[in-house]
Amino acid sequence: MISNNNNSQFHLVGVIHLPPLPGAVNFRDLEVRNIASIAANDAQVLMDSGFTHVMIQDGNDMPQPTRANVATIASLSAIGAKVRDAIKIPLGVIVGHNDGAASVAIGKAIGADFIRVKVLTGVSYGPNGWIEGCSAEVGLMKRLLESDIEIWADANEVTSRSLHDDKTWSAQQAINFGGAQKIIITHEDGPESALKEIKTAQSNVGKGTDFLIGGRVSLTTIGVVMKGAQGAIIGSAINNELGSDSFINATNAQAFGRSLI
Repeated sequence: MISNNNNSQFHLVGVIHLPPLPGAVNFRDLEVRNIASIAANDAQVLMDSGFTHVMIQDGNDMPQPTRANVATIASLSAIGAKVRDAIKIPLGVIVGHNDGAASVAIGKAIGADFIRVKVLTGVSYGPNGWIEGCSAEVGLMKRLLESDIEIWADANEVTSRSLHDDKTWSAQQAINFGGAQKIIITHEDGPESALKEIKTAQSNVGKGTDFLIGGRVSLTTIGVVMKGAQGAIIGSAINNELGSDSFINATNAQAFGRSLI
């Protein structure tokens, strides 16, 4: 396994973008049990390919609400439980555009290891309007459920716009105010720009916190990413088109997995 400049194992996180779920405007009447079976098989593909973590996301629910409804939460719980039984590596959850509390609840129900929260602290604006930090709701849900699930927080949410562009400040607030264990940085221009921001933020936050790149990582850039970050979250690069027999492209997943050897 590759170790990076933070003296930790590189986190290669494969995201399974689920098809539209019950509760979504664009739900297509797919059986949740069938979605769960495909997702579980795909999670095994990711694990066997060498990915260190798997994350499930209602990423094709459109338009995606900031807070998930009960039908979506129930569906993700059923799917997540099936995925959890299929793999022996850490599992993560992200639900809604910014429903951190629901992610904690689902994570507790299925035995997940971490959640991703896009706006844990601060304020962003996007297609849904204002998106406010949810760290209090996340913390209260963790306390209510006696959960020790890890919080992975985005320092910037690229599908919306933060009211400021100081990634270092955002990372510090997510850790010190929001209780995040890991920080995710993504840049519209690609991983090279994200790595520069990670270097700056990490020099101020300290090397005890892992920083991951949250997207736009390709097979041609993964090698550079491994030298400057503690992990990468891979989604679109390994996901099939909607309507395919599987959600994950096994060939692409295996190619990413080989980068860790």
